[in-house]
Parts: sequence; C-alpha cells; structure tokens
Amino acid sequence: MTLILASARVETRRLIRSGALIGLLAVFAFFGLSGPALALYMPELLAAAAGTEQLTIEAADATPMDGIALFNQSAMQLGLILAVALAITSMSWDTRPGSSIFYRTRVRHLAPLMLPRLVINWIAAVGSYAGALLLAAALTTVFLGPIDSGLIITVGVASALYLIMAMSIGYLIMALTRRTAPAIAAATLLMLVLPLLSSVDALTTWAPTTLLTASGVGLADLAAPLLSAAAVSVGCVITAGLISNRQSLRRDA
Repeated sequence: MTLILASARVETRRLIRSGALIGLLAVFAFFGLSGPALALYMPELLAAAAGTEQLTIEAADATPMDGIALFNQSAMQLGLILAVALAITSMSWDTRPGSSIFYRTRVRHLAPLMLPRLVINWIAAVGSYAGALLLAAALTTVFLGPIDSGLIITVGVASALYLIMAMSIGYLIMALTRRTAPAIAAATLLMLVLPLLSSVDALTTWAPTTLLTASGVGLADLAAPLLSAAAVSVGCVITAGLISNRQSLRRDA
C-alpha cells in the first residue's frame, strides 16, 4: 500500500510540476468555450465563406445538441491525443537508465508502481474533460437554449470511457516499446485509424468508436460499445503489467 500511494503521489507531482495538467485543462477548456460559440455563429461563417452569386449556402439555426456535438468532436481529437501522451509519459521512468535500474532492482512486481500512475492520469484526463463538458453545457444553455441533462450524462460517460480506453492502449504500447517518441507516434496513428472500425458492418455494433457519436443516441443504446471499451481497457492494463514484469533492464541502461 505504501508503494502504491508513493507512486501515485510522485505522478501527481510530475503532472503539476511539468505543467502537463495545466496544459490538459487549458486544451479541454478551450474547446468547451469554442464549441458552443462555433455552433452559434456557424450559419454566419458559412454564409460569409460561400455567399457569392454562383454559390449560396443556407444553414439552419444551431440547436443545443449542435453545441455539445461540436465541442465533443473537437475535444476528442487534440484532447484525446494529449491524454494518450500523458498516459505514455507516466511510464517515462523506464526510458531513463538511472530510474529504470532503481525501480527494477527494488520491486518484485511492477504493477503496484505502474498502475497508480495510470489511474492518476485517468483522473486528470477525465476530470479535465468533464469540466470542459460542463462549461460547454453552460454556454450552450446561455446562447442556444436549454439542454437535456440526459444528453450531458450520455456524452460524458461515453467520452470518458473512450478516453480511458485510448490511454490504456497507449499505456500498453509504451510497455511494449519502452520508447516515448515511438509510443506516442504509434498510439496517435492508431487513434486516427481506429474510427475506421465503425465502417465495418460486422463491427459496427461493438466498435468503441461509436462512443464518439454519443450525442445522438441514448446511454442504453451504447451498452455494446461501452462493454467493448471497458474490456479493451482492462485487457491492455493487464497485458502491460504482465509484459513489464517479464522485461529485464534495458540494454542501454
């Protein structure tokens, strides 16, 4: 228990001192502010961009659902990549010879050292996203009209679990590569390719990427992708722990 608490405390300090937590909060907050504003002024922007004699675009007035959808679409791009990078760097101690030797020669199992760091990053990412979602909901209510609380709960739960799944995948990739830059590159590429699963008819029902479009459906309709995302998260964490326990010191360490 002491090791778990110490590891969580060290990771919390890393997030604060490195500015990573502030950066994550700022990115999600920016999209929380810009999403409803973009939805509000989208008709004017489209009219100004294409208002010519040859081409005229007419856009319907924005609805409260549009404000949340635009926020989520933006936040789950750059914000998602930053959250994955945060999970990957939680294992950066294993990329440095000194810290790698220190930890691997003093603990019998690495799980009590690794998992608390990942959990702290889960909390940081989900908390940052949740705060931004509430900000977007408040601004949407002010500028576009009242919004159903059920929509906020559905979008929040779906996106939070997708964040956790994506971070767990990055965590596993880092355990495999033990190199920060290649792990971030591989995880980013995978996050860009993963939405293609929704285009496969056999996987559409269970594809976790369905969670990214949760603004148009109910929470009960997302049971299958929620289970898929949870299973992938658990599988990645367990596999990463098993792999790390079997690894020896890096040769360059």
